[in-house]
Amino acid sequence: MISENDEQLGMSFSGLSAGTTKGNNFWTVLVCVTCLLVPLNQGLCFEKNGAIVLTAEDIQPLKANKMADLLNHVPGVSASETSVNIHGSSKVRVLVDGRPINDPTSSHGSVNWNVVDPDQVERIEIYRGKGGVRYGQDAGGGVILVTTRKIQKVRGAIKTYGGNNGTAFASTSVQARSGHWGAELGGEAETTQGYKVNNDKKRQRGSLKLNYTLDEERSLNLGVDFVHVEKGLSGLPAYPTPYSRKENSNTVLSAQARAYSLLSSTFFNTGDQHSEDVSRLLDKRLRVNELGQDLSSSLDTGDWGSLSYGVGYRFSQASGTTFDDQSEEVFSLFFSETLHQESSPWTLSLGLRANANTAFDDVLNPELKLSYQQPRWSLSASYSGSNNIPSFYQRYNHTSSTLPNPNLGMETAQNYSLALAVEVIQGLSLRSSLFYNQLSDRITYVTGNGGVGQYENFGEVTYRGGDLALNWQPVDGFNLKFGYTYLRAIDEESGLHLPAKAEHTGTVDCSWRVTDRLTTVFSGKYVSEIFRNRANTRTVPEYWLANMRAEYQVGQYALFTEIKNLADTSYYYADGLLAPGLSWIAGVSWKM
Repeated sequence: MISENDEQLGMSFSGLSAGTTKGNNFWTVLVCVTCLLVPLNQGLCFEKNGAIVLTAEDIQPLKANKMADLLNHVPGVSASETSVNIHGSSKVRVLVDGRPINDPTSSHGSVNWNVVDPDQVERIEIYRGKGGVRYGQDAGGGVILVTTRKIQKVRGAIKTYGGNNGTAFASTSVQARSGHWGAELGGEAETTQGYKVNNDKKRQRGSLKLNYTLDEERSLNLGVDFVHVEKGLSGLPAYPTPYSRKENSNTVLSAQARAYSLLSSTFFNTGDQHSEDVSRLLDKRLRVNELGQDLSSSLDTGDWGSLSYGVGYRFSQASGTTFDDQSEEVFSLFFSETLHQESSPWTLSLGLRANANTAFDDVLNPELKLSYQQPRWSLSASYSGSNNIPSFYQRYNHTSSTLPNPNLGMETAQNYSLALAVEVIQGLSLRSSLFYNQLSDRITYVTGNGGVGQYENFGEVTYRGGDLALNWQPVDGFNLKFGYTYLRAIDEESGLHLPAKAEHTGTVDCSWRVTDRLTTVFSGKYVSEIFRNRANTRTVPEYWLANMRAEYQVGQYALFTEIKNLADTSYYYADGLLAPGLSWIAGVSWKM
C-alpha cells in the first residue's frame, strides 16, 4: 500500500507526535537494555561490514509478494512499491546485481521495486546511514544492495492472482544454462481500479539477463529492465484532482564484468514522465537520461586487512516542456581501508570519496567505522558524511500539485551511529542501535495554499533516535519478530518537528509453518500521530494495522492469499491522502 503522492513527501508512511517525555523514556529503556545485554558474550553476527543482512533463508518464510513486504520487517526502514526511506531519509541508493533501480525522473529517488521478484532474491544488504563512500552521492539515508539468484539450470515460473478493487496480476519467467552461458527472460502485468476516484493503475514490466561465466574469477553479466506505469492521482481529500494522470516509463541497460579483483559496472538509465490534468490545462513531460561507469578493485594489505579503491563517472541529461535542456556531470574517486588482524576482536574501517560536480560544489565524503566482535555479540560505532543532489524533478518539473524550484541547493548529511547485536540464547537474538544525523539545507516538499507546493531547502535539521529488533525462534518453523523505531526529526531553526516523520513506529511479525505444506504469516504495525505541515498545526491521527498471508504448497504448485488492513481501519498517509481499507488477493503459482 502506498501513497500516490509519496514523491512529494518521500515515502511518507508514518507520523510524528509532539511529546518529548516519551523520547526521554525511550533513551532510558534502551540504555538499560544495552547494559543488561553487553555481558552476555555468546555469539551471533547480525551485521557484515556494517550492513543488516537478509539471506534467502530469512526471506523464504515471509512469503512476500512485494519487496516492500520484506524491507518493512527491518526497524528504521519503510518501503512502498515505489520508494524506500531509512530513518526518515528517502535519499537511499538501491542497486540490484550492481545496477541502480532508482527512477531518475522522480522527486526523491523513487525505486522501481517492481523489477525485483522476492522469490528470486538471494541476499539483501541494508546500510543504514552509510555506504556513500563506496556507492556514491544521493545516499544520505543509506544504501540497499539486492543480489538475485544465479542462473544455474533450466527453470520456469508462473504466478497469477486477483483481488478486490479490480486487482489482477500475472507474471512469468524462464531461465536456462548451457556451459558457460546463462539466460533469463521475464515479464509481468498488473492492473487495479483503485479504492477511490481516479486511483486506477496499469503496469507492465519486462526483463532480459545474459550471463557468461568463464570461471569463479571471471564473468560478464548483461541486463535490460523495462517498466511502464499509467495511473491516476486523486489528490488530497480537501483538494481532489479527479482528472490528474501520470504516465511513467523507465529502462535500465547494464553491463558488469569481473576479472579477478577488478570490477567494471556500466549502466544507462532512461526515464520518461508525462503528467496531465485536463481540468487545469496541464500537459507536461520530463525525460532524464543517466550514463554511469564505475571501476573498482581491492588489494590485500597483508596482516592489516584489505584496501578497496575505484573511480566513477556520471552524466545526466534532462529535457522537459517547462524548462530548457539541462546536463550535469560527476567525477568521483574513492578508497576504503579495512584494518583487522585475525588475533584481534577489533576492526577499523576508514574511507574517503571525492565528488567533482559540474552543477554543484565539489565535496569530500569521509566514512569511519570501529567494531568489536565476540562470538555471540558485537558492538560498533560509525560516522559517515554524504551529499544529496536535488533531482531534475524537484528543480524543474511542474504538475497539478508541484511548482518548480530551479534554485534548489545541495543537501549534506553527517551521520553517527552506535549498534549492538547479541544472541541472548539459542534462537533468541536482539539488535539495538542509536543514530544521530545532522542535515544541512535539507530538501523537502512544502504544501502551500490550495494544496500546491514545491521543494525547498529547510536549513539545519537533526534526526535522532534508535531502533530495537528482537527475533525469537522457539521451535523450527515458528519465528516471531518485534521491531521498534524512535525518530525525533527537528528543524533546528524553528525548533519544530519536521512533517511526515514518525516519532514512534512499531512492528510485529509472526511466521508459522503449520505443516510441511501450509505456512502462515501475521503482521502488525503501529504508527504514531503525524504532523502534516511545517508549522505543526495540522496532524494525521495515529493508527494500527494488521495483515495476514498464507501459502499452501502442492508439489510444484502453491495456492496463496494475502489480506491487508484486516480490521478495515480508516487512516491517512503522512501527506494527508486517504489510505486503502481492507484489501485482499488470492492466486496460484507454479515453479519448475
